[in-house]
Formats: sequence, C-alpha cells, structure tokens
Amino acid sequence: MSHHCQGSISSSDTVTAHHEHSGRFCPVVGDTHAYCPHHKGDARSPCPALNTLANHGYLPRDGKNITIFGLIRALREGYGLSTALAAILSIGAVLMLGQFRQISLADLARHNLIEHNASLFHRNARDGEEYAPRCPDCSLLKAVVRQGGHYKPGRITLEDVANIRAKREMNDILDFTHAEIARGEMAIAIGVLGGPNADKEGLDFEVLKTWVKYERLPDGWKPDHTQGLYHAYKMATVIRNRMNDIKNGKLVNVLEEEDATAAAFVMSAAHEPQVAPSSE
Repeated sequence: MSHHCQGSISSSDTVTAHHEHSGRFCPVVGDTHAYCPHHKGDARSPCPALNTLANHGYLPRDGKNITIFGLIRALREGYGLSTALAAILSIGAVLMLGQFRQISLADLARHNLIEHNASLFHRNARDGEEYAPRCPDCSLLKAVVRQGGHYKPGRITLEDVANIRAKREMNDILDFTHAEIARGEMAIAIGVLGGPNADKEGLDFEVLKTWVKYERLPDGWKPDHTQGLYHAYKMATVIRNRMNDIKNGKLVNVLEEEDATAAAFVMSAAHEPQVAPSSE
C-alpha cells in the first residue's frame, strides 16, 4: 500500500482536469497565482516550498528552465523572503547542484546534494539510487503532527522541530552541511508561514498539512512580513542549540520520554498475573 500523499485537490475542481503547462502560464488559471497542481510532464522536487511556488505560478508551472534570478524573484514574491536571504538560498542551490545556467525542480531530487536523508516529510533514497522520492509521505507527515504540539496546542514550534529532528537523526546521522540544511528549511518554513511571531508561536498544523500534502498555500494567504537572513538564522539556531542539548544529555527529549513510558506500560501489562476464567 502506498503511503504517498496525493498532490491534488478535489476532483470537482476544474484544475484537476489534465492540461499542459508552459513556463509560468496555466491554460486554466492563466497568468494568475491561483493554485493548480502539477500534471504529467511537469517537474517537481522533494522540496514542498519550491513545488508550492511552481503550483502557484511564482516559478514556471512546469518546473523547468528556472534561472537563478527567477528563483530569487519567486522566493521574494511568493514567500516574502528578503533579497539577501533569497539570493543566498538560490546561489547556494545552484552551487551545490553545479548547474549555473538553468535548473529543473527534478534536479533537486539528486541524492545528497541538496536533498538529504532524515527528511521530516520524505522517505530516504534507496541504496544506490541517484534520485530521492519526490512525493511527500503521508505516514511521515502524520508522525510530525502527532509528535508536535507539545508547547503550543495545534501548532508546531521550533522546539517541536528540534525534538523531532533529534529523534529522526538518531538512526540517520547527517553530515554538518545537510544537518544545517535540514534545520534551516524548517526554520524558514515556520518563519514564513507562521507569521511575524512564528519564532514564539510556531505554525498551525492545518497550514503545515496543506503546504506539505498538497504543496499549496492556504486560500487567500499572502506574506505578512519580510523573512530576513538574520531572523532565519536566529530561528535555525534555536533548533540547533536544542538538538545539541538533547544529544549531549543536557536536555531530555520529550519524545524519548513518551517512548520510554509507552514501553514501560507494555512491559508491565505483559507481566500482570493472568486471572484464570471462572468455571461456572
């Protein structure tokens, strides 16, 4: 049985009817930034942030022939990133991919370049595979929702991300670069979608699920602040410091406490004396 989330919306919506995309133009929604899911022939990546920009026409809707300046513009217009942050992310991406003219979203699935193991929403690449899975995995998304919300009910916070990432990286150890990428991508996602106070308030789970599962912005959503480089760095640092404290034993991961409690309950139940049935 497949655990992959379906990147589409209700079949009653006209955008689900198959059609072809060419650049940023969609024959159904035109030149607007209305949502249209990807169709056959469109390129997509393991990154919900960039796939969402393509589904809303900030990037080419077919996911192809993306220039560095087009990527910078899309990050600024679609998510409200500062020019400095958008430029660093875009330049870093093309440098890591080694493609300096144009890229396709599918290029970002090349394993262990930008893409990495221990993703919160995607399965690891199989051994020997050059490309990682591009579709989000519903079971992983459900796990994130189940494991989050410890500090703000119904919301995922930076502290939740640190707990979840620390648990994920117990089995999938990342090198320094990919560990920084993993922390940074969630810090920016929460910072952008969660609003100007997201560093303290986190991100609503319903917004997160819409963004990851459907690679779609919530209806009527627009950036309400500029997400700058320093702010993104500070948020990633919160995640990094908490993860380091957990790994160094200075802080107990609440998720590990829950696992230990559940295991103890199972063990105690297994050792309870069995009462023989009455013979009436």
